Amino acid sequence: MDIDRLFRLYYKPMCLYAMHYLNDTDAVEDIVQDAFVSLWQKAEAGSVPMQPRAYLLACVRNACIDLLRRQQSHPQDAMPADAAGADTEEEALAGAEKEAALWAAVDSLPPGRRKMLLMHKRDGLSHKAIAERLGVSEGTVRNQISRALKKLRNK
Repeated sequence: MDIDRLFRLYYKPMCLYAMHYLNDTDAVEDIVQDAFVSLWQKAEAGSVPMQPRAYLLACVRNACIDLLRRQQSHPQDAMPADAAGADTEEEALAGAEKEAALWAAVDSLPPGRRKMLLMHKRDGLSHKAIAERLGVSEGTVRNQISRALKKLRNK
């Protein structure tokens, strides 16, 4: 079992999945790292899970729920923040994997283009407001955002 490959493949999606339960980035990273440590320890002991992805998913989900139960006075309320959005945990993880791929594609954009795209999509700024803040023309902003979206669609 190649733990390094699994880590590169599943770390971000597992973190995004855990964020559906918790709104604490530090806690999420600790939980996901602990899940990988647990997987590594099982591999070292010779009891490799048949499906490492499912094992990691279960570890992350259970650790998130345990943490929520310790923090809340009503443990039965420990459900993901977007439980209505996905029918199964597999769908939630698939969504997290898509989100991780999207953020990786956004990270691959040239810095100026990425900044304009995030200011527009994430921060909700108009082309005019972005142009004023960055000291460029509105046409430049429109063009750069269009190019960024085209590249994201292609990926």
